[in-house]
Amino acid sequence: MNAMEYSGPPTARTFRRVNEILLEEYGHVDPTPRDPLDGLIVVILSQATNDVNCDRAFRNLKVLFPTWEKVLLADVKEVVDAIRCGGLANQKAARIKQLLQEIHDDQGNLDLSWMRTAPPAEVRAYMEKFKGVGPKTVSVVQMFFLGQPAFAVDVHIHRVTKRLGWVPPKSTPTKAQEILEKVMPHDVMLDLHINLIALGRAICRADGNGGPQCPVCPIKRFCAYYKEHRNDFTKRTSNVPKMKESRRDFFVTIKRRKNNP
Repeated sequence: MNAMEYSGPPTARTFRRVNEILLEEYGHVDPTPRDPLDGLIVVILSQATNDVNCDRAFRNLKVLFPTWEKVLLADVKEVVDAIRCGGLANQKAARIKQLLQEIHDDQGNLDLSWMRTAPPAEVRAYMEKFKGVGPKTVSVVQMFFLGQPAFAVDVHIHRVTKRLGWVPPKSTPTKAQEILEKVMPHDVMLDLHINLIALGRAICRADGNGGPQCPVCPIKRFCAYYKEHRNDFTKRTSNVPKMKESRRDFFVTIKRRKNNP
């Protein structure tokens, strides 16, 4: 990807128009709220594995240890055995045990339900106190488990937003998240998060995975990369995969429903 001149993030109007177009293309999303501590554990389990194995490891853990207090008191080897199907079981078990211990030491219990009514800034500051809990993890929990305004930046969103010109070409995912969370309207964050990932998987692909399919991109008129490279595309790209009505994304089942006309 050639470096492009960065002029700053888009306006709220642009965010909203892009969101409208992607809603027409991919639909709205309805995540099912869950316990925030569940969310923190699932993020740990999701690392370096796929959704199927992550889900299996999480279910095994919950079946063997119905409460997080039981995980806290369990021998680490028992936790390793429970999550082995998710990969990197030794490291993940140790991290889970450490996180639970730190939370318990901090507040005397493992009940994070208070986060549902706490100010988002307070929730973020609390979670970031713990070792290994970074900005992306916090934003995932806030978006999907608490219904709070946040905008996690994964590899697809990072690639797409750089091409769009929304963040500097050399920005890190963390820096991109910091920029976008400051300026993006709260009410479009969740849908844009999900649908930009969908766009990145199907159309705005990585260079090693076929590259961007700009001619069929529904938001190309907003894209700095397309404006710079439009003459390089001589024909429409075919065989662009369609999104399914229901799929796995960021640790929760996303039920897609098209907007009403």
